[in-house]
Amino acid sequence: SSEIAAYLDTHNSYRAEYNASALTWSTDLQAAAQGYADSCQFANPGGGLGAVGTNLAAGTGTFDAQTAVTLFMSDASSYDPENPTYSHFTQVVWKNTTELGCASAACDIIFDQPATYHVCVYSPTGNVVGQAQ
Repeated sequence: SSEIAAYLDTHNSYRAEYNASALTWSTDLQAAAQGYADSCQFANPGGGLGAVGTNLAAGTGTFDAQTAVTLFMSDASSYDPENPTYSHFTQVVWKNTTELGCASAACDIIFDQPATYHVCVYSPTGNVVGQAQ
């Protein structure tokens, strides 16, 4: 679908800027993302989805896949290689991650008006303390 292309292309264009290899699409990760998005729980699932990384974003109005991934990258400006902290941004560009699956759902319980909720799932997980990025 065009939404899959938007998730994948936007991730890979950002990853290229950081010399990280392109991700491939995983229908298994997409299914996990869809199940979590459909729950409308706007909170990190922790280990609930298994040994994977996640990024979550929700917005009202026109909030499409490209906008969500761009929002994940907004942490980049505050990243300090001398004192690394893990964030949405570091998961997007994490070098060891090879697969991506994302999905969205319409949710009306996150904000006081209808919102689009995007969930991206990454494997192998990024943001592992002590691993090179």
